[in-house]
Amino acid sequence: MVPQFDTSWYVGEVFWLLLTFGLLFMGIKYFIFPMIQDVFVERKQLVENDLSIASVVNERAETLMKEYKSHILSAEEAKAEIINETYQDIQKFSAHVDAEHDEVFRQQIDETEKQMQQIRLEFIKKSDDLAVQLAEKLACKLEVGTSTKMKGE
Repeated sequence: MVPQFDTSWYVGEVFWLLLTFGLLFMGIKYFIFPMIQDVFVERKQLVENDLSIASVVNERAETLMKEYKSHILSAEEAKAEIINETYQDIQKFSAHVDAEHDEVFRQQIDETEKQMQQIRLEFIKKSDDLAVQLAEKLACKLEVGTSTKMKGE
């Protein structure tokens, strides 16, 4: 008969089966599983540690981003203030230059008007002199003409 079907061997095979199963069970339960469990615990701690570090880094990054945005905002405000001050300075300088040029132009206009007045006075004087000379010449010719006509009549 074949040993697998021989019932006298069943008790020994069951004994060795239970002993082997028990030893393997004990070995796995007390040696292998604790090692695997330690690996899982280590991984869990590493993941939790990494997550806490990532959370801290994320909070720091958000803080830095807020600071960066506030610096950008303050820089934009300072830029706007500088532009406004520069615009006001340019307006003041422009007004000053305009006032200087207006004064120079007024002086030049006054001088030109004085020169024109002098030229006008000189022109009137010369025209008066010419009118007198012309009148004298006409008077002379009229006298000459009337005296010759009178003589010849």
